[in-house]
Amino acid sequence: MPHPPSQSAGRDRRLDFFRGIALIMIFINHVPGNFLEGLTSKNFGFSDAAEAFVLMSGMSAGLAYSSAFGRDVMVATGRILRRARHLYGVHLATTGLAVAILVTGDHFLATGALSDRVNLGSYLEAPWKTAAGFVAMTHQLGYFNILPLYILLLAATPIFLAIGSISRPALIAVSVSIWGAAGYFNINLPNFPTEGMWFLNPFSWQLIYCVGLCAGMASRKQETFVGYNLTLMTASLAYLAFSLFVIVGQHYELTSWGNHPAFLVGFDKATLPLPRLLHILALAYVVSQLPICARIAAEERLGAVTVLGKQGLAVFAWGSLICIALQVLREAYQFPLLLEAATLAAGLAAQYVVAERLQNSKLSARAATQAARAE
Repeated sequence: MPHPPSQSAGRDRRLDFFRGIALIMIFINHVPGNFLEGLTSKNFGFSDAAEAFVLMSGMSAGLAYSSAFGRDVMVATGRILRRARHLYGVHLATTGLAVAILVTGDHFLATGALSDRVNLGSYLEAPWKTAAGFVAMTHQLGYFNILPLYILLLAATPIFLAIGSISRPALIAVSVSIWGAAGYFNINLPNFPTEGMWFLNPFSWQLIYCVGLCAGMASRKQETFVGYNLTLMTASLAYLAFSLFVIVGQHYELTSWGNHPAFLVGFDKATLPLPRLLHILALAYVVSQLPICARIAAEERLGAVTVLGKQGLAVFAWGSLICIALQVLREAYQFPLLLEAATLAAGLAAQYVVAERLQNSKLSARAATQAARAE
């Protein structure tokens, strides 16, 4: 598994760089039908950028909180819950603005078909009930499902850390048990006021988060979570090749293989089934072990991608709003190729500007703090 060095040994550029890559792919995928969509990872394997984002979120949490948790459980728990509260505020703000954008498009540009696809109809038909569901995160717009999942996983992180600080294998065992039970018994959180369940099942997706958390905890102690092993590397590469063969060759209908529990043989993203889980773990292992990946992440000419990854929350939030605005415009108007390319480039550039300004602001604040301490 990914084994970034401890933050005390210097921030690992791989984590920021590949999180930036994941954010770029999420942005592209959230403007469906564009000419770049076919180049994102979902077209070359069973998993996509969402799994990578959640895995790396777990790594970041392990790096950020595990040491503090070992020193003072209550202080660390407070930090984690404050971060979860901040994420919740960002989710409310971005979803509220997205609803305003969609309602405007629905009213002035006749984008009703898009409204139906992204689950806006409930806001129009039962606004008060939907507002309650919005606050409780039981009603989620399409393409705005990742933050609610992340909020719950972060809120549960003190429990995960408590188990992992005793034994990381025990945390993985507990996490696998929860994933298996959720998949077998179809355990999920309900939607309200609409029918159905959460699009990204937190009881299933917690597994990939916990794997990342364990990798981050190990890295914080400058330990290896899963080191290089020729057999494991060979198996990982073989599975990635098999996945590529299936996806690119379209040799199977990706709904389920055989009459077995869907979470073991299916491909439904909601439940993080085994084929998708194994794919992201194999991909993460290969990327973490190949020296060329570290060299690419350290390449100064690709520094803009690293900046995006460092400011992941702001980039994701602004990217989500830009995506939904582009979806409205693309629903109402035909976009020729040049205009499509220009709008995607502008959207990515806007996210970079936000990330760079936040980065510079944080660096300035840190320098001021250090200067004050020196005095």
